[in-house]
Amino acid sequence: MNLLLAIGSRIQHLREKKGITQEQLEEETGINAKYISAIECGQKNATVKTMEKIAEGLDVKLYELFLFPEGLTSEKITKKAIDSLLIKNADIKTLNLCLDFLRKSA
Repeated sequence: MNLLLAIGSRIQHLREKKGITQEQLEEETGINAKYISAIECGQKNATVKTMEKIAEGLDVKLYELFLFPEGLTSEKITKKAIDSLLIKNADIKTLNLCLDFLRKSA
Protein backbone atom coordinates (compact mmCIF):
# COMPACT_ATOMS: atom_id res chain seq x y z
CA MET A 1 0.00 0.00 0.00
CA ASN A 2 1.29 3.45 -0.89
CA LEU A 3 0.94 5.37 2.36
CA LEU A 4 0.78 8.83 0.76
CA LEU A 5 -2.02 7.70 -1.54
CA ALA A 6 -3.86 6.02 1.33
CA ILE A 7 -3.67 9.14 3.49
CA GLY A 8 -4.65 11.35 0.57
CA SER A 9 -7.64 9.15 -0.23
CA ARG A 10 -8.66 9.21 3.42
CA ILE A 11 -8.49 13.02 3.54
CA GLN A 12 -10.49 13.27 0.32
CA HIS A 13 -13.08 10.82 1.69
CA LEU A 14 -13.46 12.80 4.94
CA ARG A 15 -13.66 16.10 3.04
CA GLU A 16 -16.33 14.80 0.68
CA LYS A 17 -18.20 13.24 3.61
CA LYS A 18 -18.26 16.67 5.23
CA GLY A 19 -19.55 18.07 1.94
CA ILE A 20 -16.87 20.68 1.38
CA THR A 21 -14.60 21.50 -1.54
CA GLN A 22 -10.83 21.83 -1.44
CA GLU A 23 -11.34 25.59 -1.63
CA GLN A 24 -13.60 25.52 1.42
CA LEU A 25 -11.02 23.42 3.27
CA GLU A 26 -8.46 26.06 2.29
CA GLU A 27 -10.62 28.70 3.96
CA GLU A 28 -10.89 26.55 7.10
CA THR A 29 -7.19 25.72 7.33
CA GLY A 30 -5.22 28.38 5.48
CA ILE A 31 -3.65 25.61 3.39
CA ASN A 32 -3.64 26.32 -0.35
CA ALA A 33 -6.27 24.29 -2.24
CA LYS A 34 -3.67 23.19 -4.82
CA TYR A 35 -1.52 21.83 -2.00
CA ILE A 36 -4.55 20.04 -0.54
CA SER A 37 -5.17 18.55 -3.98
CA ALA A 38 -1.55 17.35 -4.18
CA ILE A 39 -1.87 15.74 -0.73
CA GLU A 40 -5.11 14.04 -1.76
CA CYS A 41 -3.41 12.71 -4.91
CA GLY A 42 -0.51 11.34 -2.87
CA GLN A 43 1.94 13.72 -4.54
CA LYS A 44 2.97 15.62 -1.40
CA ASN A 45 4.16 14.42 1.97
CA ALA A 46 2.49 16.79 4.43
CA THR A 47 4.06 17.68 7.76
CA VAL A 48 2.41 16.72 11.02
CA LYS A 49 1.47 20.38 11.55
CA THR A 50 -0.23 20.48 8.14
CA MET A 51 -2.04 17.23 8.89
CA GLU A 52 -3.17 18.69 12.21
CA LYS A 53 -4.62 21.75 10.43
CA ILE A 54 -6.40 19.49 7.93
CA ALA A 55 -7.84 17.36 10.74
CA GLU A 56 -9.10 20.48 12.49
CA GLY A 57 -10.60 21.77 9.24
CA LEU A 58 -12.40 18.46 8.79
CA ASP A 59 -13.54 18.40 12.44
CA VAL A 60 -11.79 15.11 13.16
CA LYS A 61 -8.99 14.04 15.48
CA LEU A 62 -5.53 13.80 13.90
CA TYR A 63 -5.38 10.02 14.32
CA GLU A 64 -8.61 9.67 12.31
CA LEU A 65 -6.71 10.67 9.16
CA PHE A 66 -4.85 7.38 9.54
CA LEU A 67 -7.86 5.10 10.01
CA PHE A 68 -8.20 3.35 6.69
CA PRO A 69 -11.66 1.79 6.39
CA GLU A 70 -12.41 -1.41 4.50
CA GLY A 71 -13.96 0.71 1.73
CA LEU A 72 -10.56 2.15 0.90
CA THR A 73 -9.57 -0.57 -1.52
CA SER A 74 -6.24 -1.12 -3.11
CA GLU A 75 -8.05 -0.77 -6.45
CA LYS A 76 -8.92 2.84 -5.65
CA ILE A 77 -5.36 3.54 -4.54
CA THR A 78 -3.96 1.88 -7.67
CA LYS A 79 -6.23 3.91 -9.95
CA LYS A 80 -5.24 7.09 -8.13
CA ALA A 81 -1.56 6.20 -8.54
CA ILE A 82 -2.04 5.72 -12.28
CA ASP A 83 -3.90 9.02 -12.55
CA SER A 84 -1.06 10.76 -10.72
CA LEU A 85 1.46 9.63 -13.36
CA LEU A 86 0.08 12.31 -15.69
CA ILE A 87 0.50 10.12 -18.76
CA LYS A 88 -2.24 12.12 -20.44
CA ASN A 89 0.48 14.70 -21.16
CA ALA A 90 2.88 12.10 -22.56
CA ASP A 91 3.87 11.93 -26.23
CA ILE A 92 2.32 9.31 -28.51
CA LYS A 93 5.35 7.00 -28.36
CA THR A 94 5.15 6.82 -24.56
CA LEU A 95 1.39 6.32 -24.65
CA ASN A 96 1.76 3.45 -27.15
CA LEU A 97 4.42 1.82 -24.96
CA CYS A 98 2.08 2.08 -21.95
CA LEU A 99 -0.80 0.63 -23.95
CA ASP A 100 1.33 -2.28 -25.18
CA PHE A 101 2.48 -2.99 -21.64
CA LEU A 102 -1.06 -2.95 -20.28
CA ARG A 103 -2.31 -5.24 -23.01
CA LYS A 104 0.44 -7.76 -22.29
CA SER A 105 -0.25 -7.59 -18.55
CA ALA A 106 -3.99 -8.18 -18.83
